[in-house]
Amino acid sequence: MANEADTCRKYVLPKLIESGWDNEPHRINEQITFTDGRIVLAGNKVKRRAQKRADYLLSYTRDFLIAVVEAKADYLSAGDGLQQAKEYAEILGLKFAYATNGKEIIEFLSFPRSSVPC
Repeated sequence: MANEADTCRKYVLPKLIESGWDNEPHRINEQITFTDGRIVLAGNKVKRRAQKRADYLLSYTRDFLIAVVEAKADYLSAGDGLQQAKEYAEILGLKFAYATNGKEIIEFLSFPRSSVPC
């Protein structure tokens, strides 16, 4: 049974490389923290919640992010990471979110609310 780090190292990164994401101008960004963590007030104490960190951010060019990839341990379902991937994509304004356990992959394509047909 592989944990999340093992899944990333053994399965996800090799597949991203095989798919050409490490060839210029494309880029794989690993373990990217993109928020400082929400500040919450509990009584008279201030506390910072955990930072949000994407397993992988895929860039078409250096400055053009297009997708987030969330990896989970291989004994979990790829679907276990889908909500997290969708949340990260929404925060970052990305249209593509992927969740994987190294064996299966789920793609989610989001549309801006204004462009969804009624």
